Amino acid sequence: MVSVKSVLTFVVGVVVLHIVTYYFAGMIGLVGMGESQYYPPSPTAISFLRDPTSSCVQSLVLPAQTLRGLLFAVVLYPFRRRLVGLGQLLGGLLVTAVVFLLGQVAGYGGIIERFVYYTPIPLGFVILSFFEILLQTLLFGQLLIYWERHLNKTYYAYVRASQ
Repeated sequence: MVSVKSVLTFVVGVVVLHIVTYYFAGMIGLVGMGESQYYPPSPTAISFLRDPTSSCVQSLVLPAQTLRGLLFAVVLYPFRRRLVGLGQLLGGLLVTAVVFLLGQVAGYGGIIERFVYYTPIPLGFVILSFFEILLQTLLFGQLLIYWERHLNKTYYAYVRASQ
């Protein structure tokens, strides 16, 4: 039987880990990989991007990423036992594959859509954002499996006992 505590532990884990890895990878992208050259106020900024330090972006980013984390939790929840059962490495890589491929590559506004419908985007930006999001999803996938295995022990002990 699934307890409310077990479900909430999973959902909170997905949301918190998504937000933490999102900010971490974003800082690596902006500062460490030079992505800031594509954002305002840089003279080489892409016209449709907002300044990430603006009050508008800062007021929206946390609620937007919380919503994204909740959506990830809804999608991943039915598969959580299978993901954990695959083990740390494979389970985390499967989470990465689902989130990265469906979101960044195949999703609306993803790489495929950009090449078809957007005006030309600098290739450097596409490459940097690809690796930034890949880093974020790799961290997210591995940390989520770790979170589930260590913070939801009671649930998995019950599952093993009932089999």
